Amino acid sequence: MDHRNRLQELDALRGLAAFCVLLFHFTINQNANKLGWQFDYGVTGVDIFFMISGFVIFLTIHKIKRWQEFVVFRFARLYPTYWACMLLTTLFIFIYNPGSFDPIQFLANLTMVPVFFSKEVLDGSYWTLVVELLFYFWILLIYVSKTIRYIVQIGIFFTVAIVSFHYFESYYHDFYWITVRKVPLLSHFPLFFSGILFYNLKFKSFSFKTVAVILLSMAASVYLHDKGGNAMFSTTALEHQLILIFYHIVFALFVLNKLTFLVQPPLLFLGKISYSLYLLHQFIGVHLITTFNETWHLNIYLALILTILICVGLAYLVTNYLELPAIKYIRNWYKTRENKDAGSDAQALLR
Repeated sequence: MDHRNRLQELDALRGLAAFCVLLFHFTINQNANKLGWQFDYGVTGVDIFFMISGFVIFLTIHKIKRWQEFVVFRFARLYPTYWACMLLTTLFIFIYNPGSFDPIQFLANLTMVPVFFSKEVLDGSYWTLVVELLFYFWILLIYVSKTIRYIVQIGIFFTVAIVSFHYFESYYHDFYWITVRKVPLLSHFPLFFSGILFYNLKFKSFSFKTVAVILLSMAASVYLHDKGGNAMFSTTALEHQLILIFYHIVFALFVLNKLTFLVQPPLLFLGKISYSLYLLHQFIGVHLITTFNETWHLNIYLALILTILICVGLAYLVTNYLELPAIKYIRNWYKTRENKDAGSDAQALLR
């Protein structure tokens, strides 16, 4: 089964989601006044990112032979690109606001989990990365414990436990807010779980039970609207909840092979550079728009378009000249090491 050819729709969705988040950050605050509008719904792009991650990571976990492979391959996918984008963002911080640079904050951000060190993210977009890492850790524990075949039951348990944790927060108010801040996956887990369930629906047999659990997971996501994440600050509860339902419908269409119309070169291109684009766009882009509009006196729309082109160009360069080569190099290094270890074990058995 060639999963790669069957996931192009998700690549396109990922590209759309990244562009929506970019438009959100570029059209809010002072830019909203200049443009006369703002794309508030773009903030929900991270929700479909999480659903895609649930789907794709569950696919990945089925392909690995050892847990070390999962760790190395995830590291290769995330960290080199993240560090490169972080360094570029830091360069722009020195250009625009050098007094705000905090070396301890910088070092904490290198880990991708600065919240564990009580430090803020260097760029606002980085808040989702700890959510992703916590999900990876969760699914890795399930893999290591050899309970992956029970992942639906485990996911149901966690979903119910998380909703209950939020529902009864008045009984442990201080502990609740500390925990939600340190473990933000608690506010987004059902979205990842929905991705896993849609994987089962697409690549395993159709089941009304799976559909019922998807509805449970979707309801949990709807309930968690105001329990974490940034969407609660930019959309009403009803708006966000309807969008979450819409995203689940989109995934259902994907399962039914009804999203092939999205497989277009521009969207696939955005999907390819989406990780770099997501990491690079916020601090750099917002300040570039201000420079072009207020310092160079360009029309706000021209400033917006020019900034988008620059951010896309930077993301393209990082993706093609760092992200993809780094992934290839680290994966080849791991496979070479695995082959050497396997050869050594074979020789030891022959002695």
